[in-house]
Amino acid sequence: MKLVVTIDVEEEGLFSNSYAARDVPVENVQALPCLNRVFQRWNIHPTLLVTHAVASNKNLQGLLVNLCDTWHGEIGAHLHHWNTPPFEELPYPQPVPSELMPEHLLTAKLQTLLESIREMGIVATSFRMGRFNLGPKMFSVLRKAGMLVDSSIAPMRRYYGGPDHLSVPIDPYFPDPSDPRRPGNSEILEAPLTILPVTSTLGSVLDSIKTNARIERRISWMAANLLSLPAQPLWTGLNRLKLAVRLHKMRGGRVLTVFFHSSELIPGGCPQHRTTEDVDRFLDKLDRFFAWLHQTYSLESITLSELGRLFASPRARDIVEH
Repeated sequence: MKLVVTIDVEEEGLFSNSYAARDVPVENVQALPCLNRVFQRWNIHPTLLVTHAVASNKNLQGLLVNLCDTWHGEIGAHLHHWNTPPFEELPYPQPVPSELMPEHLLTAKLQTLLESIREMGIVATSFRMGRFNLGPKMFSVLRKAGMLVDSSIAPMRRYYGGPDHLSVPIDPYFPDPSDPRRPGNSEILEAPLTILPVTSTLGSVLDSIKTNARIERRISWMAANLLSLPAQPLWTGLNRLKLAVRLHKMRGGRVLTVFFHSSELIPGGCPQHRTTEDVDRFLDKLDRFFAWLHQTYSLESITLSELGRLFASPRARDIVEH
């Protein structure tokens, strides 16, 4: 089993639903070195998915490159379309769903982000959309930009204005370009977050329920909070993390895709981490989780793009598609 650890390296304030377009604080990025002890101990090769606010900050570029060198990791792209130039006034509240934005604007924003990453001497080939808001339009933009792998699908979740992820594959797959939630023949690999429905067919059952908005919101809440097991360290305790991994392995899972945010590494950066002690407990949970993984399974930590190249081989692709 492969382990893919991804970090959304981004500005502060998004947990309070602040979508400021300019002058956003990025002090949390300086806390990334606190992961060094855990990552080096368990040979974790993370993917740092950086936003434009981070990548364009000259004071952070050297830190990010040095950390990637130290961890043998990768820098990829994380598009926060609400605060990445260029800007156009649109008649919708922020964050504007990508399907409601002109494709030329999404393309320009992605190019701005990729150019800011190129200033660090890096050509990004991995991607995650802000707020997991990936639909056919944004997927088309990624294809034209030559992305190798995307990780914007969050199973058993439904987000404002975005595609419904209640019923999606759990392991990596090649999407249908017209509906990235479904397997197809795209050249981009999709690496969903590892979130398990408690029964393998539950997502499809929930997805088939079409009723009024109030009941659908309740179904979405139940799917996220009661009917799924996330292998995501911020979202649950160590025992449920272990249970999610065991269930994924039992169902034939080959890739464990984990994520968290850089802002979760500072006190006050997210609702769960209000104090230094909260952050320390999170780091300890990461350490114990990775220790358990290595003691229980034969697994290798790789970056998103390494995963993309691995699955792109003709034999591996044939296995994935069939």
